[in-house]
Amino acid sequence: MDIITSKDNIKIKYIRSLNLKKFRDEENAFLVEGIKFVEEAINENADIKLLLVSEETLNKSEVKKLIDSIDESKAVVCTAQVFNSAADTVNAQGVLAVINKNTAFQNDIIDKFNFIIMCDRIQDPGNLGTIIRTADAFGPAALLINKGCVDIFNPKVVRASAGAIFRVPLIHSKDDLEVINIMKDKGFYIVSTVVDSEYYIDNIEKRNKICIVIGNEGQGVSQDIIDNSDISVTIKMTGKAESINASVAAGICIYEIRKKLLK
Repeated sequence: MDIITSKDNIKIKYIRSLNLKKFRDEENAFLVEGIKFVEEAINENADIKLLLVSEETLNKSEVKKLIDSIDESKAVVCTAQVFNSAADTVNAQGVLAVINKNTAFQNDIIDKFNFIIMCDRIQDPGNLGTIIRTADAFGPAALLINKGCVDIFNPKVVRASAGAIFRVPLIHSKDDLEVINIMKDKGFYIVSTVVDSEYYIDNIEKRNKICIVIGNEGQGVSQDIIDNSDISVTIKMTGKAESINASVAAGICIYEIRKKLLK
């Protein structure tokens, strides 16, 4: 297997370009770094387009196993220096993969799932990745991402999801009110989370289908979504803190909603 020694190699330049949203959208692909996350991608049958391996990691048994798990023509070896120029982090362990995006069709997912988590303009990559991970932990659930959210395939989102991005179905919403109306027609009970409400998350009655809306870190759920929800709820807090982190709030709400869904 030939070893790439130039940072200007066309494959290396291609990989490097995927650190930018513009090129991820154009190529319909994204990056995953690290042995464990690449292994999870392969185990979840993700569409691996290319596997880049630093020559200094070739003797590791885990890396050999990754190479053996894919089409040999998709594996590329490079020097450590070249690898570091392509990787987004310093802890990539000498392994990264280019993966073709696989977003779900809206109506298929709405028909299939009884629990949907709608993210409204979540901007912090760590928060969005953690919400994906939480959805995986308390699923089955699908994630609905509106156009105000950070790119779901941002490398920081992918890392924060800890592999969950390969298991949680993702839907992109272009029109929030349209998709809310579609969900209502399918029997979903729409729950918006807010800072102040007379209703608490644990007051919700058991339902067959629920969509919970998690809002922007600073501004919360947008007013038009609140106005079209069936109920707005808050989290009962007994301490002195006025608010909590968006992903923490999402975790509490997702856990509570899971208990409210009828089997």
